[in-house]
This record gives sequence, structure tokens and C-alpha cells, in this order.
Amino acid sequence: KSVPGWLIEPYYIYYRNNLQESANGAQGLGTAKHSQQSRHHFGLRSEMRKGNWDFINETGYQGGTMADAIGTDNNRNLTINAWATRNWLGYTMYENKWKPRFAIGLDYASGDGNANCNNGAAGRCSTANTFENFFPTNHIHMGYMDVQAWKNMISPQFNFQARPSAVDHIEFWYSHLRLANARDNWYRGSQGAYVFSNQNNTSTHIGDETDVSWTRMFADGKVALQATYGHLFTGSYIAKNLGTSTDQSWGYVQVWMNF
Repeated sequence: KSVPGWLIEPYYIYYRNNLQESANGAQGLGTAKHSQQSRHHFGLRSEMRKGNWDFINETGYQGGTMADAIGTDNNRNLTINAWATRNWLGYTMYENKWKPRFAIGLDYASGDGNANCNNGAAGRCSTANTFENFFPTNHIHMGYMDVQAWKNMISPQFNFQARPSAVDHIEFWYSHLRLANARDNWYRGSQGAYVFSNQNNTSTHIGDETDVSWTRMFADGKVALQATYGHLFTGSYIAKNLGTSTDQSWGYVQVWMNF
């Protein structure tokens, strides 16, 4: 915090998993907490707030070794080479009664070109380049519908928020969802594979998600009622890998309290 208007946070995470090679790898190289791995995560998070502008960037690189889940020798024969970045640039009109905020964002997380190699038919593994999200969930970060993990993805986004009154908050969020690598899987918010990509898949457009959320606050903000609706417009990836063009809709109503 020594730089005026900035928060700069470098960090390091070491993740080690000593489970037997065959214990947890059934969803390919992107299996959450894959067996027999030693993963180093070097990250930097920066946040800037000056005047009406705000900016957030988080970038992380992961290296190390991991087993391919073929056999039981516990040999960490795969090289990890993965990275991800999250970026938001926003502008808030504080002088306006509604305090509207407009923001654009870009999220990216690497995938692997042979992520399903542990099933034998896809050939032998050599790398493990799917970014490890570590722990769920991405709710509020990758869209309210939780259909996208921070792994094998790229998503430009637009967000609008405003306060029509002192106790109301509204939000509109648009996300264009794509795979970073067509030969890797589509992973959902819980970090597991949502859809296993076909071996010859070339499509990356998952779809377009739109979210609308309204929050009404009570008791000086200690209690709130929130209603959110999300809709996913199906992209070519779903049509080609699942054989359907049906959209998804999702919503919730909840009451939450601050203590």
C-alpha cells in the first residue's frame, strides 16, 4: 500500500498431492486436485482506485510436475506449465445520484492440448498445462450461473451496476464464454469437467451468459433480499459436442445477513 492509490500483493502457493496415481485423475489432466502432483503457483494481484477509475489485475503462473494417471507407479512424468489472468477496468460516476459503474473485463486460464490423454485413446501425456483453480467456487467472478471455472477459458465481459435508491442495487452482467484450448474440456464452477470435449473438437465458443441481479437492503444494510436471473445462449461448442442448441436458464432468491 506504499504506492498512493494502489494495492500490490505478490504471493506464492505450494500445492502437493501424494494420493496414489490412480486415485484421482479420471477427468483428465484438468481433474481438480489431480493425484501425485507438486505445483508451484507464483501470483501477483494489483488493485488501483483513483478518482472515478478502478482497475484490478491478478496474474498467476504455475509450474511443477504431475503424474499422468496411467498406471500405478506414482511417477510424476508430466511437466506443469500453466497460467491465468483476471482483469477489470471500471468507471464510477460518483457525481450521479444512481452512482452508475461501467466496467469491462477479461479472464483467461490456460488449457492443455491433450487433456484427456489418461484414457489411452488420446495418446500418451507429456504436459499438464491446464490451470489449477485450486478451490471452488467462482461465483460472482465468472458469472452467476457457475458454468465456467477459471481453467481452460477465455472470457471478455461487460458489467453495469447502479443504486437507484439508498437501499437498492441493480446489476447487469454479460460474459462471452470460450475455451482457451479446443482439445481440453469445459470445466464448471465446481472445478470438475462439465463436458468432455470430443477428440477431434475444434469449436471453442461455449455461449454467451447474461445475468440480471437486484438487491434490496434493510436494517442499515445488515439484512438484504437478493434476486438473480441468468441465461446462457448456447454456442457452437455445446451444439457440436452435445448435439443440442438448447439454452440454459437459472435463478435464485435469497436473504442474507451481515453480523
